[in-house]
Amino acid sequence: MTCPGTADAQTVRNAAKDLGAEGLVVSLGAATRINAKGNRASEKLWNLTPAGLEAASVVLDREVKEMGGTAKASVPSGAPHARKVTDTITAFLQPVPEPTRPVVRKNQPPRPVPAQTTAVEPARPAGLGTLAGWETEVVLPVSGTFTTPVKGSPRADAVLAAPEAGVPVLFVEVDNGTEDRQIVAGKIHKYRRFFRRTVKDTNGRDIPMWRTLYSDHGRDHDRVGYPPVAFVFTKQVGPDAMMNRMKAVRVLSTECWKGHWHSGSRYGSDVNDGYRDYDGTVPVIVTTLARLHQHGPHGPIWWRYGHSSWETLEAALDNPDDHRAFHTREEERRTERRAQEEREQREREETKRRRKAAAWACPTCGRDVYPSDGWQSVPPGSDCTVCTSAKERERQKAEERAAEEAQAKAEAEAWRKENGIFGFLRR
Repeated sequence: MTCPGTADAQTVRNAAKDLGAEGLVVSLGAATRINAKGNRASEKLWNLTPAGLEAASVVLDREVKEMGGTAKASVPSGAPHARKVTDTITAFLQPVPEPTRPVVRKNQPPRPVPAQTTAVEPARPAGLGTLAGWETEVVLPVSGTFTTPVKGSPRADAVLAAPEAGVPVLFVEVDNGTEDRQIVAGKIHKYRRFFRRTVKDTNGRDIPMWRTLYSDHGRDHDRVGYPPVAFVFTKQVGPDAMMNRMKAVRVLSTECWKGHWHSGSRYGSDVNDGYRDYDGTVPVIVTTLARLHQHGPHGPIWWRYGHSSWETLEAALDNPDDHRAFHTREEERRTERRAQEEREQREREETKRRRKAAAWACPTCGRDVYPSDGWQSVPPGSDCTVCTSAKERERQKAEERAAEEAQAKAEAEAWRKENGIFGFLRR
């Protein structure tokens, strides 16, 4: 990790031996690996001693308590998990190989310098963060203290703080495929418990405990929710088996990462739209160590639970279906509604203008008369509806008076015939 391009592995071994002589490192076991030639090779495992951890903190300008653990207990068994954590951090950093000369041990004659290779190393993808931004074996107490956490508190394999890269604090879990899927998914539930824990600030207000450790996670809280947790799967299995494991962890942790759906729109009940609220959820992104090593942390290697494809880190940490996109759509709908209302207003005004232009004065009263009064057409030159109604009422009254007069005349004539001078003779 610190000198990936060394021309001779003996350089690292000699440095480790010298550090051991100073009591800064100690070798408690060995591990095997497959070298570039395909052969099984044995390597010593070196751990920092407490003095070495303190010395490293001075070099990195960090407090000892921020340096994390050393996975000392796992060394006798070959430290398979700790080694994968180291490989994962290396894949995140993507250190550029730089040829070096072997370090000569103290009080030892110099060894022949092997010839430097002239082969051009393939370009490595961009890395993320610096070595000083990493912590390992970080205790996150859901209750209790950092030194005496309660049972069930998560212990992050590694934590990256890289605010200079615009990336939120990232909690990294390395999965070697040795634990049940339920246990792996249970880690996400534990993280959520820790993220929910609050403490009092200097003003007596409740604030999330994780913010006291990582005050600037680089993004708006509404946009991210809780800090993201990245799972790096390292076991070399087929793509189907790997995807099945990732999917199983997703299903078993759904309640932790899935946002809450809010439906509805202010611009019509017929609009079937809404957004997801990710407040109080844990963003979970997953990948494989092979992908991370090959494409780097910025490549399209991440699957965000809840998303549908492999994405870059920036895209995976985004929430495209949250309130931001919904408010944008609402603004578009508001703009369209306002434009529609303006079009309708212009149409009404144009219709009014045309009616006004086609109007004439009522011959009787002089009021404006329009070609149509809304329910029937009006012949040009006609009276207004008021005058027309008035004349119609007068005509009806005249007809009624005429009918009454005719009836009275008829009745009078009938009476005269019935009661005339010879009327008594008919009795």
